[in-house]
Amino acid sequence: MDMIKLRKELEEELKLGTEQLCSHAWYHGCLPRQEAESLLQEDGEFLIRDSRSSLGDYILSCCWGGRPLHFKIIRVVLRPRKGYSRTLFQFEEEQFDNVPALVRCYVGNRKVISDTSGAVVSQPVNRSVPLYWLKERYSDLGRPPGPAKQNGAPARRFSFRGATAGEEMPEGNLLRAKDRCGSHPSSLEQLGCRHSLHSAQSDSNLLTGSPETSPGPQEKSQLPPLSPAFRTGSDPILRRNAPLSHPLGILPLSGSEGQLHSKAPPKPLRAPSILAIDYCELVPKAPEGLRSHVERLRTEERCCGWAHITETAFGFLDLEGLSFPPPHVMDAEEDSRFERPLMETTSSFQPRHFHSLLLPPDNKPLEPKALKCLKDLFVQNDCRTTALHILQMDCQAARIIGVSRKQQQAMGVSSGLELITLPQGQQLRKDLLERHHLIALGIAVDILGCTGMVAERAATLHKIIQLAVELWRSAGDLFALSAVMKGLQLPQIARLEQTWKQLRQSHTQSAIMFEKELKPLIGRLNRVEENSVSSLKEVAVPHILPLLRLMEGEELWGDDEEACDILLRTLGAARSMVSNAEAYRASAETKLQGLEPIPELLEAFKAEFSLRLFWGSKGAEANVTERHRKFEQILTVLSQKIE
Repeated sequence: MDMIKLRKELEEELKLGTEQLCSHAWYHGCLPRQEAESLLQEDGEFLIRDSRSSLGDYILSCCWGGRPLHFKIIRVVLRPRKGYSRTLFQFEEEQFDNVPALVRCYVGNRKVISDTSGAVVSQPVNRSVPLYWLKERYSDLGRPPGPAKQNGAPARRFSFRGATAGEEMPEGNLLRAKDRCGSHPSSLEQLGCRHSLHSAQSDSNLLTGSPETSPGPQEKSQLPPLSPAFRTGSDPILRRNAPLSHPLGILPLSGSEGQLHSKAPPKPLRAPSILAIDYCELVPKAPEGLRSHVERLRTEERCCGWAHITETAFGFLDLEGLSFPPPHVMDAEEDSRFERPLMETTSSFQPRHFHSLLLPPDNKPLEPKALKCLKDLFVQNDCRTTALHILQMDCQAARIIGVSRKQQQAMGVSSGLELITLPQGQQLRKDLLERHHLIALGIAVDILGCTGMVAERAATLHKIIQLAVELWRSAGDLFALSAVMKGLQLPQIARLEQTWKQLRQSHTQSAIMFEKELKPLIGRLNRVEENSVSSLKEVAVPHILPLLRLMEGEELWGDDEEACDILLRTLGAARSMVSNAEAYRASAETKLQGLEPIPELLEAFKAEFSLRLFWGSKGAEANVTERHRKFEQILTVLSQKIE
């Protein structure tokens, strides 16, 4: 019955909110270090437990390289104003609002805990009893040994990996008890007479104090004032001017000593220290060079706990000694040149001022000579060359490459991939949606313009499918790929049964590629499913259509159960896209390297050219909705005429 009761209580614990630490089975509460190590057997296994040397801190215990490792999770306490505080948790890089979020990130992404250890956690070791059971067994350090141990029989050790059916829980400890060397204050009676640390959150790594080394009144007056940010963690401390009796000239202190030094010690070393015997060292990293206003704001928020570090468990860290300056110092030079981002109100596509190589100054819609010239261009150039020309125009339209310093200052960011996620990027989002639709209309015009034999239309359809393959595999332009596929799936094209039948007969491989690979790929991209593309190096322009439509308020997925999941994945993909904007730019430049652009072919894929080709020089700047409605009617008439 006791076992059943424990299991029920454990189930109730695990039903709590996911942001609560006690609702996760990998959290083992006050489990001692030795017992935690006995549970970790294979590389990647891990658990979270309470720190016994500093109340309120947490320890990640894991197995890596065949041995147990222990990392004290760094706490950053932010106090922007009196009466309010916020606590963040981190290892060496990103900070999180709670420990479960930290664990999810590092386990889900297989991120390295620290560069020094190279440890990666992937498999949680779960408990099979509620937390109060552990507290009863391990919280009382002065508890006498159990009956089994008093009688001379060794106590049986139970694993938290689970108990077999019918197995009884003994009255003794579930896990083997241990002497708490190095993990508990050595003299509990001294706790009441400790000097106040005010902001200190951890005392596990403080230097030993002695009456002889106590600072005088003058030294006390030189202590810096409190700051709004406090950090706790596992950085070791070296003491300045230590007695030479120690071989290293320093006085080490284990985590079990409860004495405190009355004078704040100097800043911690940035290199791994041989004194870190209790926990593996975690060294918070300085952020990389900032490239945009958004990154500057994000870094300022994350680093506010590092900007003014004061009296903590590590001692006073003066700002000059930090490996990176505070945000207001780090950005002082850039702020002098920073300009408020501009809110664009007019489209970047200006067909009225566009000087064309293929169109006369005052052209009519669907100019016959221009259509014939375009057909000749597509025949003369292979699909790969055409795909790279489309890629170059897409990168310029999306502001991935060729963005000047002045444009970056006007946008407030360094890439259009960042701009489309911001309020001031609304006009760019509209322009990209317009360009996407123009490419799809161009595909439809190319097919429906073949008013002769069915075989001619099938050959054109075959070449467009090959172009889609090249946009995917060679150019890595998922934006243009989705536009081409949209054109192939327009109702006016999908209804051409004779053309599609001829395609299956004359160009079987293209028909199979379209049905078996391209259509499923676009479906996964539109649902923002993972692993749609294997590597970032293969992509130059990501699939931004779902984000564009979401940001502009268009209905995407209806109201089914999957809609929320797609929405969440879309937002996650947007964050990843912004983080990897520089990688997309580098990939685009690599793919375009060595390309000798053909001016006429480049013009064929400019939005201004399409606007004037489809609606003429006079109708190119008419209302968007009205233009699209009229052109759809034209496509419907052409489709019905040829089949």
